[in-house]
Amino acid sequence: MVIIDLFKRKNWKLAKILLLFMAFLVFNLLLVNINARKENIPGFSTQDTVYPNETVSYNFWNNITFEISTDTLINLSIDYESNIANRQTFFIINNSDPISLNISTKTSLQNFGVTKSPQQPQKGNSKYQFRYNCIFKIRSNTSIENLTIRYRKIQYYGINPDISYSLAIFETSQESWEIIETVEKVNETTSEKYLDSSIINIQPNTEYYITIFEEGPIPYDWTWLIITGTIIAIAIIALVVLISKKDYFQYLKTRTIPIEKGAHRLSLDEVLENENRNKIIDLILNEPGIHFNELLRRTGLAAGNLVWHLDILLTYKVIGKKRIGNFISYFPYYQKNPISNVDLKLQKSKLTLEILEMIEKKPGIWNNLITKNFKVDHKTIQYHIKKLIDLNLINIKKEGRKNKLYPNLESDYFNDKNNYN
Repeated sequence: MVIIDLFKRKNWKLAKILLLFMAFLVFNLLLVNINARKENIPGFSTQDTVYPNETVSYNFWNNITFEISTDTLINLSIDYESNIANRQTFFIINNSDPISLNISTKTSLQNFGVTKSPQQPQKGNSKYQFRYNCIFKIRSNTSIENLTIRYRKIQYYGINPDISYSLAIFETSQESWEIIETVEKVNETTSEKYLDSSIINIQPNTEYYITIFEEGPIPYDWTWLIITGTIIAIAIIALVVLISKKDYFQYLKTRTIPIEKGAHRLSLDEVLENENRNKIIDLILNEPGIHFNELLRRTGLAAGNLVWHLDILLTYKVIGKKRIGNFISYFPYYQKNPISNVDLKLQKSKLTLEILEMIEKKPGIWNNLITKNFKVDHKTIQYHIKKLIDLNLINIKKEGRKNKLYPNLESDYFNDKNNYN
């Protein structure tokens, strides 16, 4: 109406200015509509072309929203795993060249066929946990100069506003997730929080896995307690096979096992007769699982001298060692575990040996028959059977409704027994 009135009054100049201004507004409104579009996808995957300076919002099933904005041409393929729900992500891509971009999304790396799980991300004094259950795998035919990823920080989309998060990236040539600097920002229009993180120089024809981790302080380090507990537990197990030094020496002298002496030119008798080595053997027999520093303290030997004697005992397979956490622990000689190849006849449990001999004579026997033979409680028999399974001396095979028991003829016990015979 104002423009018509100006024309009637022949105010051509002002009328022209108003017309140009209105045309400019209409053009920008049209431009916004052209450069921002929404696509409702009937399913979990789509292929599309995204044009330079265009923003597209794809709404998939299960309340999944994926948005992308770009300053270059993108041939886009995106696919979501069907059990993903209530997730939102915004990709902003800046690049000089057109891109063919493939994106797939699954709840775990295993679902992508990644067999070797990477280590959890680490950075400073933070501990990271993966609870988001949505991982992107992206692959581009050309390098991408900059990819900015944004997540709306609202509970509806699986992100707690009160928890800190960090973006992480992984490729299969790496051993662990890598934390990418992530900033929490606020949308000035909606006052809504969102996560913002940028990845630069994405290489062509390389698969990258991207997700977010919850971030929190590292809890108190209980490692030392776990290590100590493990040593104690192994020592307790080893109590079952505690034997006198005389019996142990007899066992060492009668076994048939190859020994490469290396630089040492000692006989086994000379190895066992040395006073310092006897002191070490006594400690290891009495306290299986004892570690180097304790041996150093209890023997009173200099560190270099202790190392020398331990090396002789290890070379002649008088003792064995096992790393537990940051400690090296020492045991009577073993190959697979601290008690697996110690002659079972040297153990204190007569019933365990008798059950093993019965299984050896009657392979395929089962628990009830053994219980009837020894006339003891079935729980007692089950305890000894479990011990034999843990020692890798017998195998259990389910046949029909019965769990049948067979001797493990590949074990050290049966190999040594055959050699003795």
